[in-house]
Amino acid sequence: MAKKKSNVALIRGLIIGGVAVIGLLVIGYGLLYTTGATQGEFVAGEHYEVIETAERRRPGANVEVVEFFSYACIHCKNFDPMINEWLLTKPENVDFSRVPVTFSPQWVLLAQTYYTLEALDILEQNHDRVFRRIHNTRRMFSSPDDVAEFIDGNGATAAEFLEAWNGPEVRRMLREGEAAQREVVISAVPSLTVNGAYLVSMDVGRKVALEVVDHLIAREQGGPGPTASEQSSTD
Repeated sequence: MAKKKSNVALIRGLIIGGVAVIGLLVIGYGLLYTTGATQGEFVAGEHYEVIETAERRRPGANVEVVEFFSYACIHCKNFDPMINEWLLTKPENVDFSRVPVTFSPQWVLLAQTYYTLEALDILEQNHDRVFRRIHNTRRMFSSPDDVAEFIDGNGATAAEFLEAWNGPEVRRMLREGEAAQREVVISAVPSLTVNGAYLVSMDVGRKVALEVVDHLIAREQGGPGPTASEQSSTD
């Protein structure tokens, strides 16, 4: 009888111990994806990559944060509200911009859509509309005329949109965006860069990625660029 009680106690102890271990693992997993790393330690090669081709920024210049994205990317659509919230709290000396990527002819059309909206100064009222048209109604744009019809009456006429679409300013913006994409070697979206010196990994989760951006902004505000140890970690 004593032996039976001993076995029951042993089994109960193992069960309680297993539950405790699982609980600790769950808590640890949650902390990892909420805080990014223990005590805010963000590591090159894990949370972000150092861009070896980065140019030194001018002392005192604003820190530049760039989101590489596409309207065709559902992850970009889901990330957009978080970006907008982050913009409300970013330091004043931080400039933010988006660069639409051109992974395919369809994405080139969407990139040119973005730049045309920007050139006409009607991006704010149409940015989310374009996301919703593609992902909420599952209707992809097929041509510039199709986009112009969608924009018509929302800050510009279809004719004004097409005129800007075919203008030199939008073509220049498209070329510069494609050059930036090649320089950083963007292979997935959304992706974030800080001062052209760091590429933030989205594998850590969207919330943590923005925490990493804040960490790198603070670093850039206190120094000219990657440290020697970070540079060597990419070799």
